[in-house]
Amino acid sequence: MRCPRCLNTDPTYFYKGSKGYYCRRCIGFKRVLIEEILAPKEYPIQSNSGEYSLDYELTVKQKEISHECLKLSMDSDVLLYCVTGAGKTELVIESISWYLKNQKRVAYAISRREVVLELYERFKKIFKTSKVIRVCEGYTDEVYGDLIVCTTHQLYRYPKTFDLLILDEVDAFPFKGNEILENIALNSVKGHIIYSTATLDDNTRRLMNKRHLEVLSLYRRPHNHDLVIPKVRYMPFFMIIIYIYFYLKKHDGQYIIFVETKKLCRLLYELYKRLLSITLVYSDHPLRENNIHDFKDNKYQYMIATSVLERGITIAGVNIIIVDNHSGVFDKASYVQMCGRVGRSFKYPTGDSLVVINHYSKVLKEAISEMEEANAMSLL
Repeated sequence: MRCPRCLNTDPTYFYKGSKGYYCRRCIGFKRVLIEEILAPKEYPIQSNSGEYSLDYELTVKQKEISHECLKLSMDSDVLLYCVTGAGKTELVIESISWYLKNQKRVAYAISRREVVLELYERFKKIFKTSKVIRVCEGYTDEVYGDLIVCTTHQLYRYPKTFDLLILDEVDAFPFKGNEILENIALNSVKGHIIYSTATLDDNTRRLMNKRHLEVLSLYRRPHNHDLVIPKVRYMPFFMIIIYIYFYLKKHDGQYIIFVETKKLCRLLYELYKRLLSITLVYSDHPLRENNIHDFKDNKYQYMIATSVLERGITIAGVNIIIVDNHSGVFDKASYVQMCGRVGRSFKYPTGDSLVVINHYSKVLKEAISEMEEANAMSLL
């Protein structure tokens, strides 16, 4: 027995219903019988869909890796290992363009819904003559276009469909270590995959060995500044609340305050909302898109956020504070990504990064070491 969607072969997950055996491991994506043949839908690609334009020039190194990525992706799977803010999206544009020009089907998949929505807006401006669509929670009425930008969960809709699949942030929850999502992604491809990440964790190394990936690395941001290494302050939690308030009053600029849980997110918001120009966002907040938009428009100076904003969101000039209350939610990749929100633009290549923590953290130490190592590698 073998599930045609998630590729499961464990017999304990199969159940015989009235119409035959089906897999219960991926039943959350809709029931599929093991006898079913999941055929791809043939949909047309517009002849001019591969045309693109950028409002900025790529660096010499970015162009070099972009060309090499396209060349390698024609014959093998590729891993782009690039520091946060190095322009991973820009590095795959040439590959997307070539595949679309040759009437081949392309998808860009990432774990977080918020990042899908942001990338959708970016790709619409880059590929102006393409039909770019977003497929994620709240946007599933139309699921076929020239360039499909989707969450990794939505790849179940596309069996054996894509000539090129770009899997971004493979170290991110919920894709990280999720065998079901990983196999659904593999099952959506008939060609090759470009993986991308800013952190090399054990799961990424496993993928490298399993898929025999060609690795391309970029350790420098386009503006040629180092990654901003965070300052670390240790103190009890009750002091953290007071410390952050006076810290923000002494420093200018916009800040994202990252916390581990939505409970803490709401608590800090209630404490600060009468004292500061502040909003909040977490995964199921009813106004999360409005609050993010208002923060980007400078209607608020501060935002309290869970890890829902740790990836893919670029806000020029933003600074960050990370509150670690020893719940174990933040891993090494989380720290690298949250700190990576700072200094991403040419206008604001530096900024303020602070971790306020109530315990010694080996994970934090490893994250800082990785960022320092990336800065050192960029000089070679």
